[in-house]
Amino acid sequence: MKTKEYKLEDIATVITGLPLQRYVNKEDSIKQKVIKTMPFFMIGKKFETEEEEISEDIKERFYSQEHDILYKVQQPSFAKEITTEKGAIISNNYNIIRVDSSIVNSTFLTYYLNDPRVDYEIQRTIDSTRIMKVSTRILKDLKILLPEKEEQDKQATIIKKVNERIELKNKSIECDEKLINSLYDDIIGDTYEN
Repeated sequence: MKTKEYKLEDIATVITGLPLQRYVNKEDSIKQKVIKTMPFFMIGKKFETEEEEISEDIKERFYSQEHDILYKVQQPSFAKEITTEKGAIISNNYNIIRVDSSIVNSTFLTYYLNDPRVDYEIQRTIDSTRIMKVSTRILKDLKILLPEKEEQDKQATIIKKVNERIELKNKSIECDEKLINSLYDDIIGDTYEN
């Protein structure tokens, strides 16, 4: 497959999220939706949000947009694409990656950034004498190999279909586990509730 090498800063805007502590409980505060920090084991779930009293003079760039990629800055780091959480404030727990959609498919890039080989490249550039944190500079300088946009779109379609299958299988497993538990409910009943 033919690819072209880019620096991430050439195909996307990369910024740090909002340092929330500076904007909480100010005089002009209003309730605003904020994207909560997500642990790595929940990467397959949607971002959770919560309402917080935050100053209303927040710059537009800190509000989530569909297809933003949020890159968690502290370990374990990972990339996750926003699909439904539009208009929520993004805290500085994340670096925000806004791609040039004429060159990059954000779903494709999200999975690219989560590939273990790419993650290794990112992790080895972290200054381990300081807090283990992925800075915007590290991401901006990251070399990305991209096929043509059409090929990225095809691969992203496959990724979405595979994820839908995984989700269906997980729901099926959940139902089977509930069935097993319900079998014991009939036998044990309320015996252990005291």
